[in-house]
Amino acid sequence: MRKQTLVKLGLGLALLLVVPWLFLRTLQDTIAAPYSAPESSLSGWTLVLADPMRPAVWAAGLQPPDLFRAGLFDQLFDRTMVSMTSPVDDVLPIVLSSEVRGGPAAGLSPEAIRRAADEAGLERARLQAVCMAVKRETFAGRTREFFFVVFDVPEVDAFRRRLGELAGDGAGPDVLGPLDLILPIAGSDTAFTGWWPVVVDRELDCQAPVGS
Repeated sequence: MRKQTLVKLGLGLALLLVVPWLFLRTLQDTIAAPYSAPESSLSGWTLVLADPMRPAVWAAGLQPPDLFRAGLFDQLFDRTMVSMTSPVDDVLPIVLSSEVRGGPAAGLSPEAIRRAADEAGLERARLQAVCMAVKRETFAGRTREFFFVVFDVPEVDAFRRRLGELAGDGAGPDVLGPLDLILPIAGSDTAFTGWWPVVVDRELDCQAPVGS
């Protein structure tokens, strides 16, 4: 009788250890599984300029095709099952407002920005989605989360160098410096602007690849 009791206790203890481990393993596998985005949605993005009368973290950006962000938002929700919100602007920032309002690109007109974008072929570019990433921070006793897709776009690098040349004052083409290219997808609250400037650590922030 004592032996059977010990066996039952051992089996119960094993279940207590194995079941949570299996759950966490399944959750990790689900989170790390690739996100899908249609191949056609990675090109044909539109250059947009921010309204100078409305506060925004970006002065110029690329707007994805319709439903691109919504599709990724739905996939994110299916994995996390956590209530989140999307930012108002469906835009990948390529020039920050701080760079043109008293910054190194101050004085550049919207026309000059559009010409530089045309020269760099931004609206003909095919974007390379790198990963779905997340930033987390503790605030007021809770954890805030910010989910975004990281992109590589060589045409944006060329565009920013051209803006540096147009900025003048002998500053040089690299005056704007590098910019991590991200498309905000979701957050635990509506305070998206507080995350900028975003510096991406791909080793730590990336959760899963994004592919077609």
